[in-house]
Amino acid sequence: MAYPLLREENIVAGLDAINREDALAKIVDALPAWSLRGIEKQKILDLLLLREQVGTTAIGRGMALPHCFSSEIPEPIVAFGVSPKGISYPSLDARPVHFIFVLILPQNEAAERQKRQILQNIKGSLGDRHMQECLKAAQTASEIYQLIIPEAQRAPALEV
Repeated sequence: MAYPLLREENIVAGLDAINREDALAKIVDALPAWSLRGIEKQKILDLLLLREQVGTTAIGRGMALPHCFSSEIPEPIVAFGVSPKGISYPSLDARPVHFIFVLILPQNEAAERQKRQILQNIKGSLGDRHMQECLKAAQTASEIYQLIIPEAQRAPALEV
């Protein structure tokens, strides 16, 4: 069984940011150092902001899907921030962003296909208005994780 890329420790509940740059900085800063495998957080943030200069990754309906590629990342890293009150973020529908999925991908041949597949899955799971309201009401990363990742897909606990 394939387990989801999103880990509970990569979720920022109650994201409070004044704009896109601040939001991305807070999400990247919250990533555990071990998940970045020695890559400086500032380097990842710079790559994400550089991608945003090409064009906004806020697709509307309260969602932004910022992503970047790095030759220093061996496998995809996904982070998620939820802002109940919304963040000023240039978006296709000119509305505030509440859900920011950050995707950091390895720079290899399969990365573009992986990116499309992951982003499509994210858009599908966040397309439901009821799910969005539940996510905005969630108080902790654990609550958000339980809403997004069905029990059957969670990694089994290590046995002692």
